[in-house]
Amino acid sequence: MNALESRDAPELTLPGLLVAPAWLSERLGQPGLHTVDLREGDAFTRGHVPGAVQLDLAALGTETGGCENVLLPPDAFAELMAARGISSGDLVVAYDDQWGLAAARLVWALHCYGHTGVAVLDGGWDRWREEGGPIAEGPALVEPGLFQVRQRFEVHADAEWIIQSIARGDAVLLDTRTAGEFERGHLPGAVVWDWFQAVPQDSWNVSRDPADLRTEWRALGFDVDDEVVVYCRSGMRAAHTWLVLRNAGFPRVRLYDGSWQEWSMRSGGSNGG
Repeated sequence: MNALESRDAPELTLPGLLVAPAWLSERLGQPGLHTVDLREGDAFTRGHVPGAVQLDLAALGTETGGCENVLLPPDAFAELMAARGISSGDLVVAYDDQWGLAAARLVWALHCYGHTGVAVLDGGWDRWREEGGPIAEGPALVEPGLFQVRQRFEVHADAEWIIQSIARGDAVLLDTRTAGEFERGHLPGAVVWDWFQAVPQDSWNVSRDPADLRTEWRALGFDVDDEVVVYCRSGMRAAHTWLVLRNAGFPRVRLYDGSWQEWSMRSGGSNGG
């Protein structure tokens, strides 16, 4: 994967969509590098990566058309990022304590709005502590940034896009919910792959070995040449799989943000749409 470069700090690059605690620790405080903590506020106050700002996962979404957690519209998202000190061209490393689940949602959201210089801290807060990373306490002081949105529609799918794709049969629909949820209703032609299957056993890390995952996905009927659309109930778990697929070398991955909560309202809960 090509390194992602920051316009404001050309000497600093991200090695990919996942960065190790040692990588971040060595670069803390460098201009143009921002760390975002997506744990709950109380946990942040008790201890966080030095220089990090706290962001509630719920703040990334809004309720639209009866659907929860739909990604904020462009202007609101830009305001939220600027309030957290993030400017266009900065590098962002996000972390949580949920195997990257919340952090992946921020990574996808930033990609949607044209900000690709972003990665997840692999292993999150738990691995950071285990490896002896420095820890700060108390609230963070934030200098507002200037964030400009450039929408990238190729990482997002809406219901109309899904309908056309189903008719054409030219994309893989990957349901990242549990098998039980899938059996109770799913998008036509979708295959199920629980998002948590990506997580290594007895590890805080985000993803298993990409080669092993590619082998597993080939057995499900798709490979890196395919366009893949991921969904879950409300787009949260699917964001993790979006990140894992991209990290494994899949260049064309979209997330259906409305996911099953929207599709089931449109289709009356049936599999046929």
